[in-house]
Amino acid sequence: MKTGDLMERLREIRPHPFDSQAVFDELSRVESMISEEVFHEGPVQFIPGDDDETTLLVGPPYDGMYLHYLCAKLDQMMQEYQSANTEMTVFNGLYDEFSKWYRRTHLPARGAEVKLHV
Repeated sequence: MKTGDLMERLREIRPHPFDSQAVFDELSRVESMISEEVFHEGPVQFIPGDDDETTLLVGPPYDGMYLHYLCAKLDQMMQEYQSANTEMTVFNGLYDEFSKWYRRTHLPARGAEVKLHV
């Protein structure tokens, strides 16, 4: 899924008064979390307009986590805490399932050694 497609879908299901930079900042936070915790890469920063065609790190069937995360953050900003908690619970479940799937499918080769950098 591309960032622009995600933003369009978000506008359809969760109209909000916030500027696109605030929403892109939240998207950058969740993408950075995935990048660092799952892929062991660096942080990510999206810019509205410039990054609309950028493909997100997580694809189907787990890519729905982005929408739930952004809905939770928007609900939180609008002080709709019960809805925010529900959305964050769904996000956490999808994120957990994705990270487990990623670890299962990206195991190190048999006989691989761990080298410590001291």
